[in-house]
Amino acid sequence: MKNIIVRSISGAVYVALIVCAIIFGEIWMFSALCSAFAILGVAELHHLCRSESGAKTALAPLDMAGAFILVAAPSAIMIYASSGGPSVIAVTASALCAYLVYFIARLVCQLYLPAENAIAATSAGLMGQLYVALPLCCASLLYLACGPWIVLTMFIMIWLNDTGAFCVGSLFGRHRLFERISPKKSWEGFFGGLIFSILGGVIIKLTFGAMSPGYSTLQMCALGAVVSIFATWGDLVESLFKRTANVKDSGHIMPGHGGILDRIDSLLLVAPAVVCFVTILIIV
Repeated sequence: MKNIIVRSISGAVYVALIVCAIIFGEIWMFSALCSAFAILGVAELHHLCRSESGAKTALAPLDMAGAFILVAAPSAIMIYASSGGPSVIAVTASALCAYLVYFIARLVCQLYLPAENAIAATSAGLMGQLYVALPLCCASLLYLACGPWIVLTMFIMIWLNDTGAFCVGSLFGRHRLFERISPKKSWEGFFGGLIFSILGGVIIKLTFGAMSPGYSTLQMCALGAVVSIFATWGDLVESLFKRTANVKDSGHIMPGHGGILDRIDSLLLVAPAVVCFVTILIIV
């Protein structure tokens, strides 16, 4: 009972933090939240890699700095461009140079750590940029390019998918979805999450009107399907990493929930998928 209360409070604070950053925050607030997630996520990924391979993580702080640069860059460019300061090209070039400095420093510094497994350590560092920082950069770009409502809708669909998958899977789950990686997940739970996510899109469209992303009902249904499918894959990918590292949780930063990767695992695939979805709608 105590664990349920702690888990509920922790989850409520997490949701409230995201919602407030999206709706009430200025242009930099959601980006700052994504940057914080990136720093914590990269640190946890280093811990998972160390658990699996025994590789030391002396350069973890450098990788966390690289993740911060990558995720914070879009909002920094937007803020400087809108303030009448340097041109967009100049600010973008500066951000790119800053990230290239990280990339070069990351490889050069590895030369001076002979006690480390160079391949394992470098792979862990660069994987953090691709698996954690890049998707969170996509989420920040989505906010800057399309506004807060599409981002809030994306998060609501992720949460509805998780809720539907848990409720339907707990009640009716019989057929395993991916037993090798996650024995508790079922096809029934997957379709429950899919239906919840799609219905959520329809309800948002019909109820909130101007505060919805502005897509048609059919497009909202398609968005719900995209979010549900990639949220499921995102959860399975992180489960694969944890199973490989033989750990239950990626960390312990969130009481009752585990680590930050345990909370944003779905987002790490959903955000890039939604960026592609929105881009396709624009092109078509």
